[in-house]
Amino acid sequence: MPFTPFHLMAGTSVKSFFPQYFSFSIFTLTNVIIDSEVLFYIYTIGIPAHKFFHTFLGASLIAIFVALFCRSLCEVGLKFWNIILYTKKFSLFNVEVKITRLSAWCGAFVGAYSQLLLDSVMHRDMIPFFPFSNINELHGIISTNNLHYLCIGLFYVAFAIFVLRSYFKINKRF
Repeated sequence: MPFTPFHLMAGTSVKSFFPQYFSFSIFTLTNVIIDSEVLFYIYTIGIPAHKFFHTFLGASLIAIFVALFCRSLCEVGLKFWNIILYTKKFSLFNVEVKITRLSAWCGAFVGAYSQLLLDSVMHRDMIPFFPFSNINELHGIISTNNLHYLCIGLFYVAFAIFVLRSYFKINKRF
């Protein structure tokens, strides 16, 4: 699923259940960096290939890098997000700019491992347990359509929780 919203749709449900302990921006950045490997191979050899960053070892290294060094970058992005939404009067979508260490680590590792899980189910060339195994035991355990439906369903759950939280937050003010 390179550069598709399906990974991010699944991540929204984690954010909705654990908003204080999960950074969605860190989650997103981790996914984008891991999928950059696929983009590199598309442009160099013409074939989308899932290699080192699509293993538990490679994805873990990306998660550690993002959690340690990318919090400030994501906080700047969140500041711009809030500025853009403030000018358009969408204050309901303003977000907390400060990313805690815990939420950064949770976002990075959930992002890395959900990326691996979803891609392992979908892509035949994945070898997530390399160098310990050259077999992708997860490939095809559910159909691609059902995998997409699962991600969309997780997004709907997240949206429902967002609406309910917003409703109760607004009604608390009165």
